[in-house]
Amino acid sequence: MAHCVLLTKPAGQGENADYLSQEIIKYDDSVPLEVLGLELGTTEFGTFPNVRPHRYP
Repeated sequence: MAHCVLLTKPAGQGENADYLSQEIIKYDDSVPLEVLGLELGTTEFGTFPNVRPHRYP
C-alpha cells in the first residue's frame, strides 16, 4: 500500500487529536500544500511494511 495521506484541520490535542480533512495521494504524485503555496514530491518518501489503513475522519 504505497500512498501518502495528507491530514489537515486538526481538532483536539495529543494522542486524542483527530483531523477533519483527509486527502490520499498516490505514491510518486505530488502532495499539494496549498497553505504554503507549494507541492511536495513523494518520490523520495520511504514506505513502511505491514501498515494498515487508518480510519477516515
